[in-house]
Amino acid sequence: MKKTDDAIRFKPAKRLECFVISTDGVYAVNQSGTGTAIAKDGVYAAGQPGAGAATDSEALIKEAQALRFRVFAKEMGAKLKTESEGLDYDEVDSYCDHLVVYDNANKKIVGYTRLLNQDQAERLGRFYSQSEFNLDQVLTLPGRFLEIGRTCIDPDYRGGAVLTTLWSALVQYALEGQFNYLLGCASITPGPSGFAVDAVYRNIDAKNIAPSSLQVNPSIPVPEELRCERDESGIPPLLKAYFRFGAMVCGEPCWDEDFNCMDLFMLLPLDQLQERYSKHYMRGYIARDGVYATSQPGAGVAIARDGVYAESQSGTGAAITKDGIHAETQPGAGW
Repeated sequence: MKKTDDAIRFKPAKRLECFVISTDGVYAVNQSGTGTAIAKDGVYAAGQPGAGAATDSEALIKEAQALRFRVFAKEMGAKLKTESEGLDYDEVDSYCDHLVVYDNANKKIVGYTRLLNQDQAERLGRFYSQSEFNLDQVLTLPGRFLEIGRTCIDPDYRGGAVLTTLWSALVQYALEGQFNYLLGCASITPGPSGFAVDAVYRNIDAKNIAPSSLQVNPSIPVPEELRCERDESGIPPLLKAYFRFGAMVCGEPCWDEDFNCMDLFMLLPLDQLQERYSKHYMRGYIARDGVYATSQPGAGVAIARDGVYAESQSGTGAAITKDGIHAETQPGAGW
């Protein structure tokens, strides 16, 4: 682990910080602008106060898997093969990047989603969604795909801030990777009487229903005996967030017996993000060549092609070199 000089002043960390743990242990994208880097050895190269300077990537992933277990197994009643460990993980995890929202005040992960890009899916042999749906028509679309899954928020942190932070980071990650489509499954748990499939679909706006050319077939449709007429659960906040972004439901849901839910397959063309959301979530976006594509006032600083700052906006941060460590200090900025 890299040591830090006690004389170096840190910029106070934000309450909610979002960062990516890459499959190779390298810090992928500094989502929150706070300068927390994860080095190639999987530990923090430069920690922010309260951020856990000695935390390694494996420990962070396990903490995220524990959050997943609490939400999916304890709260939703999922039947997990890893229940004895108090973790939720599967073979997909080792191929993914892990996007976490971290509460620096309480020192814990409070939001999570995993990210499986097209190259990672090819190494795995499939997208996770292909275990539930036939995606042949969808995957003929031109462009790059990014699958998100296992998205969850700590029950004590639901209400907007964590989900907004997570979505902001997700959009930045997708733009940085130049992906054309987000895909994934959105889950709806049953009400006391069962799954209100028809009622849920009646509540979905027509613009959020995919055309017939992009319809998918579920491997296990929701059984008739589990369907009900009354909508007792409503549309979950995560699914509402998908719709606000312009995501489409692509056909009938799949029944996931292990997770006790019905999954809707969602497809989001990134070029169809509504303008008001793109302005909000793309703030501070870092382009493929390493410089800011759009710099909003106070949003951050630019990083040049050589990995150091090209310019500083309002003294908000510090430079990160290609090896994932801080390169230089901006006046008054901390690292």
